Amino acid sequence: MSKRVALFATAACVLATSARAQSLIAVSNELGHTVTLIDAGTLKIVRTIGLPQRPRGIAFAPGGKLLFVALSDPDIRRLGGGDAIAAIDVQRNTITALYPAGSDPERFAITPDGKRMYSANEDGNSATVTDIASRKEIASLIVGIEPEGVGITPDGRWCYVTAETSNSVSVIDVRANKVVANFLVDVRPRAVAFSPDGKRAYVTAEIGGSLSVIDTRTRTIVKTIPLENRQGKPVGVAVSPDGKWIYVANGNAGVVSVIDATRNAVVGRIPVGRRPWGIAVSRDGRTIYTADGLSDTMSVIDAATRRVTAKVKVGRQPWGVAVSP
Repeated sequence: MSKRVALFATAACVLATSARAQSLIAVSNELGHTVTLIDAGTLKIVRTIGLPQRPRGIAFAPGGKLLFVALSDPDIRRLGGGDAIAAIDVQRNTITALYPAGSDPERFAITPDGKRMYSANEDGNSATVTDIASRKEIASLIVGIEPEGVGITPDGRWCYVTAETSNSVSVIDVRANKVVANFLVDVRPRAVAFSPDGKRAYVTAEIGGSLSVIDTRTRTIVKTIPLENRQGKPVGVAVSPDGKWIYVANGNAGVVSVIDATRNAVVGRIPVGRRPWGIAVSRDGRTIYTADGLSDTMSVIDAATRRVTAKVKVGRQPWGVAVSP
């Protein structure tokens, strides 16, 4: 090997190592009022960020430089001064902005172009649309009763909002910022995720103990899959990057259900910590992460072997987990 080729190989190795080192996992700690940032390569905690209110929903912005966290204050049933979505600069360890997101935002989703944010207002029976660049609310839409889960189709065209008391899903036309459809699912829907091609939506039902598979073209339920004998109280849901597997966090059972997306059937069961709610999958699909609320840990799962390979101690009562792009 020539010196020049060797030099390029070394440089490529250094760049790859640097890229891996910058990949982060973020966990929101509901009782601790903190976010834990973890190096995805080493699983070492790189920093803990204090927050002014209770954090729950969490997601990285496209590009990964900003981390958004849903904050709710104790003033229930009305918009309080602490209700907002916080934007955190993960390199400087600072909150750079607070975005209006309606009353008691629990979960939210960001459009693929990074321009808008859709937040579920659990106490307001509405969804708030926020322009990220201007930090201004541009719409407030009436959805179901006690909305919680929010997901945007991979093409950015539609936003789904689950409502746990009306057992419904509202469909928002992102171009028009208008609710165009509502349909019923199983009892107490919590979270929603989409297949990579956007043809299927997956909605967990905590009280129903199931996962609803939805045809996004017809907005009808293709199948309702029982989980843990309907006693698992599923909350978080994530889809593998190739769309072959759906992973569901069952809070009451302390396990992750593995569903074959082709057959719409449960094919695996992975014990994790106590009360797993949040769940996320690495960008390469090889690793699954759960926020184990009553264990104060994040479980790390090898997707191939379907076994927990590590547990990382985080803050008090972890709620959500997100992986940087």
